[in-house]
Amino acid sequence: MCDVESEPEPAPAAAAADCEEAPGDVGTTRLPGLSPDGWPIYPSVTERYFTTYVTSNHQALHVHSNGICLLGLAPSHPLLAPGAARITGVAFRDHDAKNLLANEVRGKRKSGAVFVLPRDLVASVTTEAGGDPLPLWACARANVIEVNRRLIEEPELLGSAG
Repeated sequence: MCDVESEPEPAPAAAAADCEEAPGDVGTTRLPGLSPDGWPIYPSVTERYFTTYVTSNHQALHVHSNGICLLGLAPSHPLLAPGAARITGVAFRDHDAKNLLANEVRGKRKSGAVFVLPRDLVASVTTEAGGDPLPLWACARANVIEVNRRLIEEPELLGSAG
């Protein structure tokens, strides 16, 4: 039998260094930066809750964690380049069974939604420069729940953040 009592070993110094917080941190949450006038700068809703994918044809597909997707133009799209022709019209697909303007969605399971494939035309964009309309594709297999009808009356919204 051993009558010697052993004392617990002290924690190593490296473990104590891991517990120190960097300036501006509260636990594991990073505080927002401040604007020049002192107000906090928070990320936008799109930056916070959506994962953005940019396609090869310069369209942005924003995917929410619940599966809802938003389709728009990527910042690299030629229509958004400085000096590009002004957008004068947006025409949604309405010529066949996939008429997006006559889309009436009902209920919890969104019955009545139009099913589109990645290479299905969603809209055509015309510019003041004339020429052929630029196509906007679906970019994903999805059900179209709603289209932004304000784009028909105000096509310049396609090139803005709001």
